[in-house]
Amino acid sequence: MEDTSPLPNTRVYRMFEGYMLRPDRDGVGSRFSRIAFRLPNVQAVARQAERVSDVPTVQIAISDSLPFSPFDEVITSSCVDDAASGCQQVWFVRIVAGSVFLDRLSLNRSLGADADQSLERTTYQLGATSVRFIAGEVLLPSGNRALLLAGTTQESVVISAFDTSSGTIAGTWTLTGSQSGTLVGSWTLTQDFDIWLFVTVRKASSLSTVALNVRSLSGTPIPPEDIHYLPVVPIAQGSDVNGTLGRMLPATSAQQLFLAATDPTGGAFIVMQGFESAKPAQIATCSVDTSFAKPRSPQYRLTCADLDNNGQEELVIAYSTDYGGVSGAGAFVLIRYESVLKKLEVTSSYVATAPNGTPLASKDLRLGSGILGDAVTSGVLVLGAGGDFSHIMKGELQIFAGIVPVNPVTLRFPPYTEVPATLPAVTQIDVTGLKAAGILGSVADLIGLSVTLGAPVFTQLSSREQLLAILQVPPFDRDAAAIRPTLSFSQSDTRVKGLSVSSSKDWMTSVDSGIALGIDNSTLNFQANNSYGRGFSKMDDNTVSMGVQITRTPTQLDRLVTIAIDYSVWKYPILRRSRGEESGGTMLVIFPGSAIPVQATPIAYDRQFGYRVLYEPGALLTYMNVELDGWDDTKQAELLLFTPVVSLEVTNDLPDQNTYDYSDANQNTIGENYYVASTTSTSAHLLASTTLFSYLPVSFGFNLSKTESYTDNEMEMTSLQRTEALTISVDGGTVTDASLRYTVTPYIYQHAKLGATVVAFKVSNLGPGWRRRYAGSNPMLILPFRSMSNDPMERIFSRSISFEPQPDGTVHIVVEVFNHGFTDAEIVNAKLFLGAPKFKGTDPIIPPVADLIGEVNGRVVALGRQRLRVIWTPTEKPSYVTAVVWGGERPYETAEVAWNIFPENSFSSLELPGVTDE
Repeated sequence: MEDTSPLPNTRVYRMFEGYMLRPDRDGVGSRFSRIAFRLPNVQAVARQAERVSDVPTVQIAISDSLPFSPFDEVITSSCVDDAASGCQQVWFVRIVAGSVFLDRLSLNRSLGADADQSLERTTYQLGATSVRFIAGEVLLPSGNRALLLAGTTQESVVISAFDTSSGTIAGTWTLTGSQSGTLVGSWTLTQDFDIWLFVTVRKASSLSTVALNVRSLSGTPIPPEDIHYLPVVPIAQGSDVNGTLGRMLPATSAQQLFLAATDPTGGAFIVMQGFESAKPAQIATCSVDTSFAKPRSPQYRLTCADLDNNGQEELVIAYSTDYGGVSGAGAFVLIRYESVLKKLEVTSSYVATAPNGTPLASKDLRLGSGILGDAVTSGVLVLGAGGDFSHIMKGELQIFAGIVPVNPVTLRFPPYTEVPATLPAVTQIDVTGLKAAGILGSVADLIGLSVTLGAPVFTQLSSREQLLAILQVPPFDRDAAAIRPTLSFSQSDTRVKGLSVSSSKDWMTSVDSGIALGIDNSTLNFQANNSYGRGFSKMDDNTVSMGVQITRTPTQLDRLVTIAIDYSVWKYPILRRSRGEESGGTMLVIFPGSAIPVQATPIAYDRQFGYRVLYEPGALLTYMNVELDGWDDTKQAELLLFTPVVSLEVTNDLPDQNTYDYSDANQNTIGENYYVASTTSTSAHLLASTTLFSYLPVSFGFNLSKTESYTDNEMEMTSLQRTEALTISVDGGTVTDASLRYTVTPYIYQHAKLGATVVAFKVSNLGPGWRRRYAGSNPMLILPFRSMSNDPMERIFSRSISFEPQPDGTVHIVVEVFNHGFTDAEIVNAKLFLGAPKFKGTDPIIPPVADLIGEVNGRVVALGRQRLRVIWTPTEKPSYVTAVVWGGERPYETAEVAWNIFPENSFSSLELPGVTDE
């Protein structure tokens, strides 16, 4: 993937002011105003009748304004994100004597973020052109930023790119085949990280929407296959149409376009357009029942907001109505998207007025929504133009601002009676002339209240490894086995049926994110999750999926299944322009690369892994009393892939065999995604999630945390999923003598912390022959290569010797002794020597006393383990340490001699032959 930013000028946490354009009383000019939201003064107490529990008391007032051109010159207004400032700007399209003008309203930031900023206006003259709407600012394929403008000719829709730095049209494209007519609007929609342009045109009795990916604006003409036509929507002759954007679908960051109009039968309806299978599509339509409050005129306003804080927005449609003796009350209908039924459905309705029954919307009604002010409140902002008798007598209309109350638990408006309710926090903020054509207004972040992402730093990571499975070999004893056990998977062309892995794009924020910006980290993460969703909606693009491959069946040594994936990483500073340029933490955005992932099934004991288990292959008694790593008895229903747990009896008869397939599948785990543990830091951070490894290769860490700290459990790129087709067979093998029988219980589960699939075993019910054969006490260490390697040095390597560095610079050498016998060893001795072991032929010898580091002793019960410690101050790294262990019925002359190296990851670079699983 190219190192271009996938999240250009993206807002993580949106907070808004209001804005409004209203005509002057005399109609000669107009005035543009900012609307601020603040908490009330401590002394201010609202009257009980005006308080609504779902909306806190809020002070709403105009904070700044400037004169503007005559209202009747204005065609439309748009709120546009400005990448350079991190704020938003309000743009207007005006027509004067056939010439088109663009006006930008923004804050003068020349004095810096900490200074008082006033509104300023910049005007651009385009001349005679078809431009009527501004869709938004985009990054063109050329690498230049531009405003996308839309218009129509007699033949088709025309798109223009406006360069604000030069004030000129930088490019024009004709959408061949598109319908001509009256332009309803144009919008830019995000679909994952692609930007799409939607343009809607109204003909006499129909709506048609055309869409194209902004990537198509790379040359002329646009290829016909890049232009997408959505279904034509019938409407009433001459119907007014209003549109807005929202995110009403669950588990996706994609936007949708909502259009409100009058259908051919005269009823209000809504069309939902967006994306299906990553292509433009019409998603749903919905008739709106307005019988509870008949519209004064078929003119509907829309806005979308997350009113129940679940990450899925709701739609509010509003209109003016005559209700309860009030001519010009505001009627509101709340609509949500039902994802199971895939339809829009009405959930609540509401009728409200300004204080004292004053008409709220007899002239006009405008909506906006989001988090209002500096996290003062959230919901739907209503701007209404109406008036009581005294103002009408003075030739003016009042302009009100208020907030629509919604209960976030029930997702309903408050109840109302035959008389309209009073809109909470409603305030008269201005006046206009009685003959005014209306008002314009909504919400915008002019000052930089929103949390945004700055310019990222790009990093390309190659072959980052992750652990998919840990496959332990069924327990056996090399001296007692007649037929050794086996573990096998059903395979087809070396691919395991029913077990797949996928790696998708993901994001995470540093643990300090938002604190310096005055926002709680959990709130910031919640809002980011609402915007993007974990895995960025799991779309096919930038997602790698494949079956898990196991090329052979493990026979004597445990195996791992790993996957190596390339990743592209962008590290974004989190900014809030109203508080200057200081970063408030960072966000990582991670994409899997385009290279094919590489899977491997290495022997777990390979030197690159610090694989450390408490049992020794081929020594059955060492499997006794071993806890399963990553197993949680309280979560069996979530972790077990097959139920019930069925044991195998290993005798001198025919081998027992368990086959785990669909009939045994735990239905709770079919289709479930288990996220594989990853770390933004070094691979050492993964070790806290398991006792199976003393170290892992550096490729198991992303190594991104140099100055920031991230929560690793938020990394959810790679997941394992099993289906009904997964089949595993376990053959317990046989023993030479029935008295040496035992029981093996297989556990096939998902590791509770690593997310990897684990096949592990417990041993129980030993026959009497084991007690006779191993009646005495025999302290030993776990030597995984004891019978696997012909190299003397490798054969006596042991991770029963481990190292625990201390803050004072010393190291605790820990020797974990296992008693391979049925009698308690009352005294077990361990001596630690500095240096590698020496040999007489192929047998190790006890090191000289001059190399002694220390000595320790303890008691080890039958078939038990004991950790013995010696304090050591190392003088160099790496350093070999040799352990000598004896006691009980094992004399010093035949003591166990083994070694390890400090630090333990130094083992990976030693020149040893390695073992093969034959």
